[in-house]
Amino acid sequence: MKVGRAHPPINANPFFWFPFFSCSAPEPGPAGRSSVSPSPSPSAAKVVVTGIGLWTGLGVDRESTWSALRAGRSAACSLADELSGEGRHDVGCPLLVDDRTIRPHGRTLSIVEETASEALNDAGLILQAPELGRSLAVEANRVATLIGLSKGCMENFGRLAWEGARQDPAEFTDGLAHSWIWKHLCWPNAGASFVAARHDLGGPCLAPVAACATGLVAVLQGAELIRSGVCDVAVAGSADASLQPLLLGAFRRMGVLARSDGDPVRAARPWDRARSGFVVGEGGAILVLERDDHARARGVLPYVEVAGGALGADAYHATTMNPDPTGLAALIGRALAQSGVLASELDHINVHGTATRINDPIECSAIRLALGHDADRVACSANKSQIGHLLGAAGAVELAITCLAIRDGFVPPTLNLDAPDPACDLDGTPHTGRSMPVRSALKLSIGFGGHLAAALLRQPDTPFRRPREHPHGG
Repeated sequence: MKVGRAHPPINANPFFWFPFFSCSAPEPGPAGRSSVSPSPSPSAAKVVVTGIGLWTGLGVDRESTWSALRAGRSAACSLADELSGEGRHDVGCPLLVDDRTIRPHGRTLSIVEETASEALNDAGLILQAPELGRSLAVEANRVATLIGLSKGCMENFGRLAWEGARQDPAEFTDGLAHSWIWKHLCWPNAGASFVAARHDLGGPCLAPVAACATGLVAVLQGAELIRSGVCDVAVAGSADASLQPLLLGAFRRMGVLARSDGDPVRAARPWDRARSGFVVGEGGAILVLERDDHARARGVLPYVEVAGGALGADAYHATTMNPDPTGLAALIGRALAQSGVLASELDHINVHGTATRINDPIECSAIRLALGHDADRVACSANKSQIGHLLGAAGAVELAITCLAIRDGFVPPTLNLDAPDPACDLDGTPHTGRSMPVRSALKLSIGFGGHLAAALLRQPDTPFRRPREHPHGG
C-alpha cells in the first residue's frame, strides 16, 4: 500500500557521518498511516535484517551461494583471452548465469534487479493480490533505498565506447547527449533509482560510493536512517560486474591481480605466504533492514541485528593502505563500543582479506591491536578466496554471508591457506568451514582511497530466522 509521499524532514544531512551525529525525532505523519509506522526515539531503535538477496559466481540466489560456500567450492576459472593480459592466463570469478537472464540494461543492473526482488520477497514485503497486483506490505514513503555501484555500470560505458569507435565522432557525440544508456544506465546512482522506481519506494534514495567499501557503507547508512527515525525500512546493498578489459588492465598495471600457476582455483590465497593478489569477481547483494519493532509487528523473523558500526578513513594514499594499523584498529574499537559488544564476546570476523602482499598483514595487525589476546580465539574468514573480490559489491555480499553464518552457526572457510604468513597469525579457518555458535560477528571493508568501514552483527534477542525458514517462521 502507498500512503502519500511526504517523509519527515532530515536533520542536517545524517547520511554521511554515521555513527557520530544526532537527529531529532520525526514529526507526526499524515493520518491513515499503518499501525506499524510510528517510530520509537532514535536511541531506542534496534535495526534488524529481514531479507537477503544474493547472486555470485557460486550461486544465482541466497541459498545456492551459501551452500556452495559451506561446501568449500570456488567460482574461479580462467578468463577468455580478450580479458587476459598478453602472455598471461588471468583468473576471474564471473557471475553464475543459470535460470536468471542478463537483461538489456546490462549485468550490473540485472544483478541489482534480481537481488532486490529476492530480498524484498524474503522479507515478506511484496504482496501478491489478484485485485491489486504486486504491492508493498508497508508504507512506501517510509522505505529508503541505498544502493551503491562504486564505478557505475562499466559494461554500459563499454557499450558506448564500442559504438563510438564505429561511428563518426561528431555523430556519436551528438547522439550521446540523447542516449538512453548514457542518461540512465551508466552512473553510480543507476541501481538505487532503478530499484526505487521499480518498487515505488518513496523514502530517501541514495547511492553511496566508497570504492571497495561501498556495499558496507550503504548498509550502515541505511541502518542509521532507521535509527534516526527517517524511515522504517531500508533496501541497501551493492552490485558489481567488473570483468571488463579496462578495469582488468588497470589492476594488471597496478600489480594487484593474482598470478595463476595453472589451477585457477588456487590463485586467490588470502593470508598465505604465496599470495600474489586478488581475483576479480562479479555479483551483488541487497539486504532489507528494518526497525525491530516494525518487523515484529508484521510477524517477521529477522536474521540478525545490526548492532552498530563505524566509518573512517586512513587518509594515506590513493591505492595503498596506511602501514600503521592503529587507524583501522581504532575503527574496530569504535564499532564494538557503539554496539555494546566486548572483544571477549566476538565469535567471528569476516575480513576484507584481498590476498595482496601489503594489505593482509596490516588488517591482521589492526585486528590484533583492537582485540588484544581475544584475537587468537576469533574464527576469521576471507570469502574472496571463493567468490573473488567483488570490488564495490564486496562489502554487501560478505555482510550477507556473515548474516547467514550467524543464522546457521557456521563459519565458512578460507581456501588455499596452506602456509599462513607469520604476519597473518590469526585463525583463518583454513580449507574447511566450521560449525560453531556465532552470536556476534564483525565485518570489515577497506577501499582504495582510504575508505574504512566496520559493521557489528549479533543474534537478535527475540526469536530469529533459522536455516531456510519462511520469514514468518515455520
